[in-house]
Amino acid sequence: MISFKPYVIGAALVYLVGTPFALDGERYVIDEQVRSGVPGRFASLSAGRTRYDLLGPQPAEVVVFVHGFSSPSYVWGRLPKRLQQEGYRTLVYDLFGRGFSDRPDADYDLDLYDGQLRELMGQLDLDDRVHLVGLSMGGVIASEFALRHPRRVASLTLIDPAGFSVDVPIQARLLALPLVGEYVLKAFGEGVLVSANARGVHDQALVPALQAKFTPQMAYRGYKRAILSSMRNMPLSDFRDRYRELGGSGLPVQIFWGRQDRITPFEGAQVAETLIPQARVHAIDGAGHLAHYEKPDEVVPRIVEFLAAHPAPQQHGAELPGPCGADEAHVHTAPKAVAPPSGAGGGKRSGEKASEKKGSEKKKCRECDPRAQEPDVTDAERARRRALSRRSGE
Repeated sequence: MISFKPYVIGAALVYLVGTPFALDGERYVIDEQVRSGVPGRFASLSAGRTRYDLLGPQPAEVVVFVHGFSSPSYVWGRLPKRLQQEGYRTLVYDLFGRGFSDRPDADYDLDLYDGQLRELMGQLDLDDRVHLVGLSMGGVIASEFALRHPRRVASLTLIDPAGFSVDVPIQARLLALPLVGEYVLKAFGEGVLVSANARGVHDQALVPALQAKFTPQMAYRGYKRAILSSMRNMPLSDFRDRYRELGGSGLPVQIFWGRQDRITPFEGAQVAETLIPQARVHAIDGAGHLAHYEKPDEVVPRIVEFLAAHPAPQQHGAELPGPCGADEAHVHTAPKAVAPPSGAGGGKRSGEKASEKKGSEKKKCRECDPRAQEPDVTDAERARRRALSRRSGE
């Protein structure tokens, strides 16, 4: 009689070993072909290339935005543009391991992220004090930067910040275990991260649009490794000692916290008021982890008022290349990211020969195209303009 036990065991082993490779969606690499189709600019820093946007009038006070744990800089929504319309210059960038910045083989810790911001500001000639705005994990990074470089920071705005003694779920603690985390995240990471991303907003009607912007980055190798390393090396659950130091620094601090936040619970706001006594804490009703995204009309006026009360020096910053003043074309506002085969999100498979590039077209950018600087146009205004256009053509 034939025993099937060895075959069953063998099949189980093949399944266990092969599943992560079969389900892993990281099939592409971020290279020059990908970068050529991504909106924004790229700076070469010591740890890798960083995607960024520096927009707004010159000279002006500079506001630097530091995003959070898993979502790159799109998560700021209309907030940077709203501040540009108020006369501020904004620097928005993708943290290493997120968006279209590189995924270096390094520990994703405070030293890495502090160095990234410090070097990026240096390359852009932002040598004077700036306003910092940090979301979630970005609140930890921005706070650490302010403590390490107090002469570079005029004010600090935190939005649903991490680090206030958050209870880490058992699933997250399992991911922190050696080998276990690598296996689980490689095999099931896409589903876990997409599901967690949906919990970022209280209004679930916003989820489809957010997910459409979130998923492309997961097609590029190194994203989940960066996520896992950040879980293991960043003080996301307890940054209280450093927040206490921030409270003794005298730096102007403002905090926004969504009452329905399911990622960094609102209870942390009370801890924040104790540790950072000079902080102005604003509770945002009807908002989750992305309070600024869900309730911009409540958040933006308070940010503008806060920045005006604590002014920073106006800065020109670097003269950026491209049609904004130089001869060569750049990718500052390329309309769409390069779409990879099967809609995976851009780039080419590792090992594929890059296709020959056609002649590059000179694209207008948001800084030199007057149409892009126009305030948001309502549907009613668009309808009125279409009606006028039809009359003029009759």
